[in-house]
Amino acid sequence: MLEIKNLKKVYKTKGGVEVKALDDVSVKFPETGMVFLLGKSGSGKSTLLNVTGGLDRPDSGEIIIKGKNSKDFSGSDFDSYRNTYIGFIFQEYNILNEFNIEQNIELALQLQGKKHDKEAIDSILKQVDLKGFEKRKPNTLSGGQKQRVAIARALIKNPEIIMADEPTGALDSNTGKQVFDTLKKLSQEKLVIIVSHDRDFAEIYADRIIELADGKIISDVTKEHIEPKEINENINIVNDNVLSIKNVNELKRDDLDKIYDILKSQDGEIIITSNEKNVKAVKQAIHVSDDNKSEIFNDTKEIELKNYDPKQTKFIKSHLPFSRGFKIGASSLKTKPIRMIFTMILNIVALVMFGVVSTLMLFNESYSVSEALKNSNQDYEQINKEYKYDNISHNLDISTGEDTTYNSYSASTRTYFTENDINKINNKTGGKYAGVIKFGRLDNYDSSALLVFNSIKIKNQKYYPIPGLTGFIDAGIEYLNNNNFRIINGTYPTNYDEIAISKFIADMLIESSDKYSTYNDIIYSTSLNNTIEAQMYISYNSTLLPFKVTAIIDTGNIPSSYDTLKEENTTLNTNQLNQLSQEFSSYIASSYHALGYVSNNFYEYYSKYKRNKTDNFYINSINARGISIETSPDVYKWTIDINTGMSYYSPLIIDKVKNRLTFYNLDGTKKEYSSPKTNEVYISYNDYQYIFQYQDGDTDKALFMLDRATLDRSIPIYKLTKESYNDIKDNLEEYKNL
Repeated sequence: MLEIKNLKKVYKTKGGVEVKALDDVSVKFPETGMVFLLGKSGSGKSTLLNVTGGLDRPDSGEIIIKGKNSKDFSGSDFDSYRNTYIGFIFQEYNILNEFNIEQNIELALQLQGKKHDKEAIDSILKQVDLKGFEKRKPNTLSGGQKQRVAIARALIKNPEIIMADEPTGALDSNTGKQVFDTLKKLSQEKLVIIVSHDRDFAEIYADRIIELADGKIISDVTKEHIEPKEINENINIVNDNVLSIKNVNELKRDDLDKIYDILKSQDGEIIITSNEKNVKAVKQAIHVSDDNKSEIFNDTKEIELKNYDPKQTKFIKSHLPFSRGFKIGASSLKTKPIRMIFTMILNIVALVMFGVVSTLMLFNESYSVSEALKNSNQDYEQINKEYKYDNISHNLDISTGEDTTYNSYSASTRTYFTENDINKINNKTGGKYAGVIKFGRLDNYDSSALLVFNSIKIKNQKYYPIPGLTGFIDAGIEYLNNNNFRIINGTYPTNYDEIAISKFIADMLIESSDKYSTYNDIIYSTSLNNTIEAQMYISYNSTLLPFKVTAIIDTGNIPSSYDTLKEENTTLNTNQLNQLSQEFSSYIASSYHALGYVSNNFYEYYSKYKRNKTDNFYINSINARGISIETSPDVYKWTIDINTGMSYYSPLIIDKVKNRLTFYNLDGTKKEYSSPKTNEVYISYNDYQYIFQYQDGDTDKALFMLDRATLDRSIPIYKLTKESYNDIKDNLEEYKNL
């Protein structure tokens, strides 16, 4: 049950001298029996008991309790280990004078979170011969009675191991014998480990004696019993020189002759007694058991321990009710109260300062958030990633060279997790996070759908608040299995145009469309050619695409607190119903129920529909743009900032980067670069595309917008690549010095 391996413990004296209290000690303890730890003062016996019992920490080594290794213990696990498996008995009793006997014993139950058990306490007091002492205070008891209260307190929580440190050190020999008799009886069902300086008691009561010196085990012996030599049923010879007669009244004349021959063979003095008390004392002195077996100690053989599954070894955390803790603390004020109060104040100040300093030094926001998520009661969490940036806008008057900052602010925006980011989070937290594909819709804070099913009219918009999917996940079938999700119909997608949906979404389709009555109606079939048309929103643009639903996935239960949203008649008033509906909409939008489950080639295929490939880079773009014309055509102000809106580019800036750019006419044909006239400005190719998409491809409307936006200037079009953005960013100082 209990094993210690290579325990080491070193103490330093005030002079800096190291003392090895434990020097590489290893020992195994059986399930039951009484084990004595003997040795002189400073031999390490008490240190071994304290470290084994979790009262002290070793410098190195392991404690293995029922297969569970102390190497894996947290700080609180040692306390829980003691609370679960160990009952301690101390030389000074350590019972609390402010509580009566019953309350002292009850404390051990309360530490295990158990309720008051009058019947169990009465049974324990009877077991230690203290029945009727329940309401007595400790100061009315003798030393032996106090020690038996300590034993009762250790036993009430039914520990599997009892550890006693000099339990009879403060008792007389007769009272000490009573205590050892009690412990011996307990050792038949429990492991009892005793630190003692009394070798005589050890040889009488011990099943095993371990002796230490200088922190090492120098002797480890176990008691063995040797059968007596039988002369006949009534006469035995023990140890070759002790004659035992079970019943003198049954002696026969022949027996007397045999006894005479035995006695005649001995030299020296022989004492014969029939007094029961004397017989018992003699047997104890010469180590003979009641059944006339002689007791001798031989080297302990290898002990085979049971195999335990550490996962089945559970600890009970200590929990002391506030009322009990307060009473214990208050009682200490009776002794030197001024010093105690002053000490408490200093401790509080020190702890507060330590907490503040350690928080400032060690606080890790990412780690704290991840730990909070891991330890929360939620089935799952949605997390988002943001980056912070500084936006600084400059005005440069080319005629004077004056450079002024006219606007500056800090901001943040969402961005994507990389695969490496997700792996780090999972490795650190033990989580099961996977990335969700958004196609640039990172500002999707609300419950807007990225994929809306076509020709579906939601009948119950409170329970089905989103007419489609809020994202796509391509983690695969293994990820579903690891999260206890299961496919209840169909097979997982393998192609870019295939998708699996949750049971929740499938139920919405069945309820909202006459086309579907069962899950089989939704699953794609070649013979039926039943693809689902849906609007895919990519970078704010909508594209109608066909999808094949290949599977329905059970993504877990939806909290029953939202069931009332299914009901036509509800007891909730309008405000309560709206609030619950909004809460449910937010829940669904960030849950597995509203995701589409896709193959690993899904993103690569559909990302070609994105309008702007530079969406959501850390620096979206750095635009050098002409914003006004002052007094004469040759005077320009320009701005460098982080911006994704419409941009009008200064000719002087374009001249600097012209070799990196490609220029187009409005009809989309390429043109050779020529220095623009003063009544011309430039816009990016992406902005040009955006205008036409916004006007649904209507050329007249798009050109009208361009004319309005540029004050009737003609507009040579050019394409500004991502590499050009980086060039402008890297050479910011150069442009500022134009």
